[in-house]
Amino acid sequence: MHTRKMITEIETEEDYREALNRFLQICNIPKNEKEEQEFFRLSKLMEEYEEKNCRYD
Repeated sequence: MHTRKMITEIETEEDYREALNRFLQICNIPKNEKEEQEFFRLSKLMEEYEEKNCRYD
């Protein structure tokens, strides 16, 4: 069984892309409780990263 490293912070563009890829994977599969928690955690982390690093003019 392959154990996936949990993403706990996003500091770089590479981290962000890794989180986004995992987020999209979770979107396309049936979710158990652990994956639902990961889904919401990734959403929050990505939102925080975008607020700090992305400008929308």
